[in-house]
Amino acid sequence: MHTIENGFLSVGLFQKGAELRSVVDKHNKYEWMWQADERYWAKSSPILFPIVGALKEGRFIHAGQIYHLPRHGFARDIDFDIVETTATRIVFALNANDNTEHCFPFHFSLKLTYELKENMLEVSYCVCNLGQDLLYFSLGAHPAFNFSYNQADNSTAYLEFPADDILERYHLHDNLLSTSFDCIELENHQLFPDRDTFKEDAWILKNLNSNAVIIRSNNRQLRFAYEGFSYFGIWSVPESSFICLEPWQGLPDHVNHNLLFSEKEGIVKLNGNSDWHAKWSITI
Repeated sequence: MHTIENGFLSVGLFQKGAELRSVVDKHNKYEWMWQADERYWAKSSPILFPIVGALKEGRFIHAGQIYHLPRHGFARDIDFDIVETTATRIVFALNANDNTEHCFPFHFSLKLTYELKENMLEVSYCVCNLGQDLLYFSLGAHPAFNFSYNQADNSTAYLEFPADDILERYHLHDNLLSTSFDCIELENHQLFPDRDTFKEDAWILKNLNSNAVIIRSNNRQLRFAYEGFSYFGIWSVPESSFICLEPWQGLPDHVNHNLLFSEKEGIVKLNGNSDWHAKWSITI
């Protein structure tokens, strides 16, 4: 476990997948991150790259060739290099290699930076196209926060979407994006999830106006802000005590997708020798 810290927060990270595993509020010793209980879900904050969600038939077509990728890609299962570290900042890097190119035929560099700024942890991504041809990819975050779900006599745990009155929620069918969606009306911008809310799978949100989501649980508050992502996922496992807030640039394949990688909804098309940036942060 690698650690960065300041007077407000202590943050623990794994080299495998450059995964965030712990965020402790030093004021009250509270752990905000789900501790990967394998009875429910054995991760805390995997990176989704170079795809988000599942591919139709587990494969895609690029330049006339067929390639296979697992759900959410490969980055979460690879040891990143550490290229910079200070007391309050650490930078991880993953570069294309022989192992990645057999399933993802692009020359890329992915950097993931964690930096503490007082009571805020900022997480930033930089994808660089090292080649001349277009680089196609998606990227998503998947952090899981401890969350006390509402019981019959308790409605104090909720998510707040400050700029939204309605959530446009799309459905998954066998891990693929369907065309059906619901409009979920919020109560004063607030969503009160319970342990059954995600029994059908993740909520996939499009057209959010809010660029931040606020968790309020057990008289504690966390502000989750994001930039550079077009979509947002919310997910949990029934009977667990965590909730995932997931900014995505990219989506699972549609049920009727034609397998062409360049035609996936939300795919990034990055010019040669160019960079793409996005970030999210939590403020406690």
